[in-house]
Amino acid sequence: YLKADPARVARFAQRIGPKGFKIAFVWQGNPKRHVDLGRSYALNDLAGIAAIPGVRLLSVQKGVGSGQMDRCPFKDRIETFGPDFDEGTDAFEDTAAVMMNADLVITPDTSIAHLAGALGVKTLVALKHVPDWRWLLDRADTPFYPSMTLYRQRAVNDWAELFVRLTKDVAAMVGARR
Repeated sequence: YLKADPARVARFAQRIGPKGFKIAFVWQGNPKRHVDLGRSYALNDLAGIAAIPGVRLLSVQKGVGSGQMDRCPFKDRIETFGPDFDEGTDAFEDTAAVMMNADLVITPDTSIAHLAGALGVKTLVALKHVPDWRWLLDRADTPFYPSMTLYRQRAVNDWAELFVRLTKDVAAMVGARR
């Protein structure tokens, strides 16, 4: 039900280019909000996805959590968009344009998940064991965002097992596109 600015989408299409399986992603929500407790994962949890041949990682992470890139073993595989990305009164406009140029979005339960769902782009959401009520329970889909697949922790704080499943599915998507 949302649309990205077509001119901005076109600018990012030129900037990003057509090569590879492009994944727009974030890993950290706002830790100042109580709801963030346990919902964000570490950037390093995406190592398996970074290792998939043909994948391009397009970071749309802003602010808190960005410092994890400094000590990330696959930071050379992460593409960023500079300090002017989503600055000023146009917050989320750049992110929406990047998402429209991506093959997939990966995110925890953040505003990015809701933006991706509202745009109708293919999105994988990594959820903590007991997620926010909006994600319902015991299902991999959501009636609110048909383009979304939900990955739920099977045990509290077990991001490793969740990312094994998620990485396997991303590898299948990339393989199917070849």
